[in-house]
Amino acid sequence: MRKRINWILLLLSAVGVVCASVLTLAVTAKNSMRHAEQSVCDLTDSISKSYDYMELGEYTTVLSDLPENMRATLITEDGTVLYDSDALAAEMENHLDRPEIQDALRSGKGEDIRKSSTMHSSTYYYAVQLSDKCILRLSRPYSSIRSMVLSSIPGIAVVMVVLFGLALVLSRSLARWMMRPVEQAAYALEKAGINNEPYAELKPFFSHIREQDQQISDQKEILQQERETLGIIANNMREGLLLVSKNNTVISINPSAICMLAGRKAEPMEFIGHNYLIVNRTQQMHSCVNAALAGESKDAEFSMHGRVYHVYASPMVRLTEVQGAVVIVLDETQQRLAERSRREFSANVSHELKTPLTSISGYAEMMENGMVASMEDIRTFSGSIHKEALRLIALIEDIIRLSRIEEEPMQGDILEPVDLNDLCEAVVESLQPVAHKVKVTLQLDGSAPAIPGEDAMLSEMVYNLCENAIKYNRPGGTVWISLADMESEIRLTVKDNGIGIPEESQPRVFERFYRVDKSRSKQIGGTGLGLSIVKHVVEFHGGRVELDSNLGAGTEIRVFLPKKG
Repeated sequence: MRKRINWILLLLSAVGVVCASVLTLAVTAKNSMRHAEQSVCDLTDSISKSYDYMELGEYTTVLSDLPENMRATLITEDGTVLYDSDALAAEMENHLDRPEIQDALRSGKGEDIRKSSTMHSSTYYYAVQLSDKCILRLSRPYSSIRSMVLSSIPGIAVVMVVLFGLALVLSRSLARWMMRPVEQAAYALEKAGINNEPYAELKPFFSHIREQDQQISDQKEILQQERETLGIIANNMREGLLLVSKNNTVISINPSAICMLAGRKAEPMEFIGHNYLIVNRTQQMHSCVNAALAGESKDAEFSMHGRVYHVYASPMVRLTEVQGAVVIVLDETQQRLAERSRREFSANVSHELKTPLTSISGYAEMMENGMVASMEDIRTFSGSIHKEALRLIALIEDIIRLSRIEEEPMQGDILEPVDLNDLCEAVVESLQPVAHKVKVTLQLDGSAPAIPGEDAMLSEMVYNLCENAIKYNRPGGTVWISLADMESEIRLTVKDNGIGIPEESQPRVFERFYRVDKSRSKQIGGTGLGLSIVKHVVEFHGGRVELDSNLGAGTEIRVFLPKKG
């Protein structure tokens, strides 16, 4: 700022000096010209008075002694030149048509300024009529006047340089003097403890500046905190957030939006400032953004990378003008899967419950209507009703058990050390009568250390695995249960040499109510929830399950449970 003020003052000083010099030169030139003309007039008047006292020869001698820059001409009344100090009179043309001669003949005096045909320069002429009607004319060229004026230019130039130098020094001093209060004010603002202003007139200015400075600092801190808060929220949102300007460029985008819309991980700066189409080019996304930029809210769904996304776009309005669009992206894949799972579960439960209830209702109706003739039929129908009721109870218990496992979160405080060796022995012992009935042998091998878990759930898991291996075995078959201690987990293996599972059915055997052979399952009373319960128990304990099976050769299921919860 000081330099700017210095240059402005210096420029003003330079303009002032130049204008003053030009004006001085013009006035000097004008005065010099007027002085030169007046000197010609005075000299002419003085010489004309001595004409009556001298002879013509004497008079011409006087005229010839005039200064070199002065020309004298003596002309008769009819315009004939009698004498000229710079040329031969006989060779000169008639001067009767000259303006100054005409004026002198009329009024006694005349003057004119013109370019002389003999002198080839602008000349001032002054003529006076003598007593015998002759005309005395003196002239002086303006070139001499210009030379006089030009001779004064060096002096004026020196004065200009001196004045310009003084202006330079004064402008610097004046700029420093003008800026001193401002600099002191800035210094005082930097020092919180300084309250004495250098000038009383600046006291309100200081107070106002301090107040505004404090307000700006407070607002800046608040804005910084809000910006950091918004940044933390946006970066940690599970939902995708995308801000698009009215020029279709990305203003801001969070990591979730990049993963959802671009299908990869990248830095936000890779997209900011570029067209939003480099993030996602789907038609649904494009139509939503265009609608928002047009001032309307719109939402749409689209599938990409095996996921289902829901896009909500709304306009950003400021002072009734749309400045851009706010786009929210939600991953609804799990919601869609859960909805489909609920629909399938409801359909399957309805079907599974309807079958035994229909049988029970049918048998009961026949007995009610007296269609049973003998006690033997009554016992048969009663046995069927009892069997279907037990199947119905087993199904409901499995559904309740599965729901409890799904709804109960994995919590470390409910896990206790579980001895799988004792647990497996207890399961084998309880299933021995069932296995003996269908002529299947149970064998338990290996050992494992205790692991953190929920005892009832793990017992249910082992029981369902062994029960399935017995149910889907053949007479004379074997079920092998083994435990193995691995580096970071325990492996439980249940293997049989039964009927096996077709390859196309293996990916679905852990689904609810899925049965490989529905007719066989109906005969043995399966609910279709056993392996689904196994899967959820394993997931509850943070483990994994593997299945290998060959049709007609048997099935092997391996469960891996972590040693640490």
